[in-house]
Amino acid sequence: MKPLARLLAIALPTFLVATHAWAEPDKQVIFRLVDKNGRTTYSDKAPGKDYQGKVTRIEVDLKANRAMLRPVGDATPPVTLPLSAPELKRVKADAELARANELLELAKKAREDGKEPKEDETQIIGNAGGGVRLVRTDAFHARIKKLEDAVKAAEVEVERARKAARQASID
Repeated sequence: MKPLARLLAIALPTFLVATHAWAEPDKQVIFRLVDKNGRTTYSDKAPGKDYQGKVTRIEVDLKANRAMLRPVGDATPPVTLPLSAPELKRVKADAELARANELLELAKKAREDGKEPKEDETQIIGNAGGGVRLVRTDAFHARIKKLEDAVKAAEVEVERARKAARQASID
């Protein structure tokens, strides 16, 4: 056998085995430990046989949750990173908060744009001493109330999303 062929016959299988060993695993096992006092901890190693508490084995699929990061102003393909469950929860909570803030801004803009009465939302009323004046109808007041209620509901949703995002950052 030629020296180059012998080198390839030995090096190629070794390289393939080494590459496979370094490859990122698809799953990771962690253990949730709840001791007799109710305190919860997590570990990547199983506790000893003398552990007095509840042990839950959790298999995490590292390829299940992924975030797409897109460079701003660049045409390069997105980078995909695996997210842990807490990270995914934070990303979702932050996205919900951003969406709630968007909806609040839209509700405020609609309220601002809707301040003026429409044609069918005013009546012309005569004054006792002569002359006329415009009076806003119940339809105008009902529409304004809906716009105000939409802003209040959006503010409540922003506060709920803010609390959820805060909680997700703690977990």
